[in-house]
Parts: sequence; structure tokens; C-alpha cells
Amino acid sequence: MQSVTPTSQYLKALNEGSHQPDDVQKEAVSRLEIIYQELINSRPPAPRTSGLMARVGKLWGKRED
Repeated sequence: MQSVTPTSQYLKALNEGSHQPDDVQKEAVSRLEIIYQELINSRPPAPRTSGLMARVGKLWGKRED
């Protein structure tokens, strides 16, 4: 399955004729692509525990990261 990226969508729009080539658009798409890649390649933060085990862990000196 091909991923839908800002660049692929922009190129598709150019090929279909719904957009005209434009240097400003190209630069904006390049910047969006960088942000997109950073977002999909980043790991989500670990969920914070807040239940009984977290409280017990605090008593025993274990830290939550």
C-alpha cells in the first residue's frame, strides 16, 4: 500500500491538472513533508500510570518517566 504523503498528493494534483506548478507551493510541500515524516517516525510517549501500582511504586522510590 502506497502511503499518502504531502509530496505524493501534490504530485498527483499536478498530474491531474488541478494544480499548476509553483515554486512557493513546492517549498510549502517540502516543509510539510519534513513535518509529516517527523510525525510518523516519532514514538508516542508512554502512557502515565496513575493507579494503585503507581502509588505503591512511588512509596518504594520508583520514578515514573
